Amino acid sequence: MLGEWIIVTPKHQIRGASAQCPFCLRNKEASDKWHVLTVQDEFPTLDPKVGVIPLVENYVIEAPAFGFCKVIILSSKHDEHIEVMSDNQIENVFREYLRVFQELDKEKGIEYIYEFENRRKLNHPHAQVYALPFLPPRIKQELVQSRKMWEEEQQCLVCQILKNELKTLTSRIISETDHFVSFVPHFAREQYEVHIYPREHVGSLVEIEDKLLELGKLVQDVVQRYSKVFDELEYVMAFHTRPSTGKHPYWHFHIEFHTLRKKYFEGLETGIATFVNDSCAENIAKELREVD
Repeated sequence: MLGEWIIVTPKHQIRGASAQCPFCLRNKEASDKWHVLTVQDEFPTLDPKVGVIPLVENYVIEAPAFGFCKVIILSSKHDEHIEVMSDNQIENVFREYLRVFQELDKEKGIEYIYEFENRRKLNHPHAQVYALPFLPPRIKQELVQSRKMWEEEQQCLVCQILKNELKTLTSRIISETDHFVSFVPHFAREQYEVHIYPREHVGSLVEIEDKLLELGKLVQDVVQRYSKVFDELEYVMAFHTRPSTGKHPYWHFHIEFHTLRKKYFEGLETGIATFVNDSCAENIAKELREVD
């Protein structure tokens, strides 16, 4: 109906519960010492074995769920989340994000690599990677808007957003480094949404390989600030990278944080995907700045 793909995974409802952390168990069984480890998802929603099947979006269709699902275990230690990681461990983590992206980016039939951390009840630090055979709706929408400004005004949309944020009189900036900026965007959909933008126009982690530690430390800074505001840390950290196929010179890599403070959607969000944010970006940015 909307030209969007839905991944159907009824098996996810019957996952077995375990009293022991599966990642700690894997650590005990490992023969070699490791700092960051990428493994296959034990409950994948996508399967590379079904093979590449062209997806036709002009009419209703179903297809086997081709793709890859991986889990990046961010530390061998159960409670070593990014807010307490050393610089060495942060660099290990972000180099693994880059390595996994480059590995999956070469796979035939893959349109988009989505790397994210969904920090909820399973406390062992881990991230997930989905290599998708289609472009996610949010990424499609960002592509349309980015391409429109690129073609009509010869400017990058994200570069312009960042330029405006840096010169606004009522600051929404949280932190700045030489190459990255964290801030609460004026168009945030929910409370405490934070974005991190590279100052340089880059499409993916590949172009900033020499700045991964700096980026990781700014991610750490955001999470540390969250930890001083929230009693329980729950968030999704999402990498918005360029698609794996085609050329997209207008795409600007960035990271988004969504804090899951709203436990349910109201009628506007659920029915017509129109979001209501009951907070002020300037006030949230001020609160996060001042928790230092």
